[in-house]
Amino acid sequence: MNDTNNQTKIALEKKYPWPRRRLIRWTLKTGIGVASSLLTRWEVKGRENLPAQGPLLVVGNHFHFLDTVAPIHSTRWPLEFIGDLVMPNAPKLMRLFPNAWQTLKIKQGAPNLEALQAAEAILAQKGVLVIYPEGHVHTGPLRAALPGAAYMALRTGAPILPMGTVSDNQWQLFKTITEKKRRLGVLTQIGTVFGPLNADNPKRPTREEIKAAGHLIMTKIAALLPKDYRGEFDPEIG
Repeated sequence: MNDTNNQTKIALEKKYPWPRRRLIRWTLKTGIGVASSLLTRWEVKGRENLPAQGPLLVVGNHFHFLDTVAPIHSTRWPLEFIGDLVMPNAPKLMRLFPNAWQTLKIKQGAPNLEALQAAEAILAQKGVLVIYPEGHVHTGPLRAALPGAAYMALRTGAPILPMGTVSDNQWQLFKTITEKKRRLGVLTQIGTVFGPLNADNPKRPTREEIKAAGHLIMTKIAALLPKDYRGEFDPEIG
């Protein structure tokens, strides 16, 4: 059994090496930097909290499809993303970006064994993986986490880096420029690394352990957001 597991691990690390697609991702990151400078006043706080290397699980809020740009804009790593296959709230043009980046895609409510195994393989190579615990895009405040991020944290033991990102005009890039005659203000706050999170049996964390880990992750994200966006995860309440 161990030989089979080792062969599977080697095969996955060969299929999903860290880092990968460096030129394409560098090109996309450069384009994001240019667009961010032209269209926004993007402030990043907490870069001193970025560790030198992985493994690392980056988590954040998901109030708009554009907040997925925050980890790319705020860090230096060729990040891996695990995200929604459907992306129902993103414009068609923006759906091309995950394909170019080659995001690990999951379908909510369906088995996602390959994506989860790929994510574990990336973290095993000291990679940096971004996951949005709430799953789908939604308006604030924060909502309860789906099981994925907590499950991944408990299984791998990877340290976790929280981020919080908000804009000052509901992410209306062009409307802010044309109507308010200014660039959109965006703030990304990078928190401190926490974890690893522990489970009695990391390979099979219980529902209670996953729920508790998910709540902790959301509380860490909430602490980086304005009070109105924190919802039930406001650390000042709990």
